[in-house]
Amino acid sequence: MNYLITGFPGMGKSTIAAELKRRGHIAYDPQTMRLMHVESRLTGKHIQPPEQVPHDWYDAVGAYNWDPVKISRLLSEPGDVFICSLAHNQYEFYNRFKLIFVLTLDPTELENRLLNRPGQTIGKSPSELADIMSKHESFEQSILNHGAIRLNAALPISETVDKILDHVRDSSAQA
Repeated sequence: MNYLITGFPGMGKSTIAAELKRRGHIAYDPQTMRLMHVESRLTGKHIQPPEQVPHDWYDAVGAYNWDPVKISRLLSEPGDVFICSLAHNQYEFYNRFKLIFVLTLDPTELENRLLNRPGQTIGKSPSELADIMSKHESFEQSILNHGAIRLNAALPISETVDKILDHVRDSSAQA
C-alpha cells in the first residue's frame, strides 16, 4: 500500500521520511532524491525559478511537480511505501494512496520554523514567506477535504511517526 505524508515547507516531511527509514520502512523524500522539477504552467517545460521568487510566482508561472514516471515507479514497489513530499501535481496521484496525511502547524510556529531552518532557503525571502503564510491554511483544508488525516507537526517526530503507523495498522486491519 502507498501512503502520502504532505504539508507545507517546514512541517517535517524529510525528517519523517528519515525516521520511517530508520524504523525499517520504505520511505521516500522526492525533493532530496531529485524526483521533482519546476515546470512552466504555460508550456509544461522545465524551467528555473528566479533566485528571489516573487509573490504568487508558483501560482502564475511555475509549478513544482513530481516527475510522473519516477513517482509511479516508486508507487509500484511492493510493500508499504511512504512518500513524504509536497508537489503541485500530487493531486493527480491521490487515487494511488491508501491514506493521505497532512502535517499542520499554527501560523506562528510555521513562520518560526521557516525562518530558522538551518541549510534551507525556502520561505526565508519575504515574498516566499508571504506566499506560504497566506496559503498554508487553505492548502491544509483542501487536503482534509480529500479525506486526509490531520497530524500536528509540533509533536516530536517519534510521536508523529507512531501516529502514522497506528493509522496504517488500523487501515490494514479494517481491509
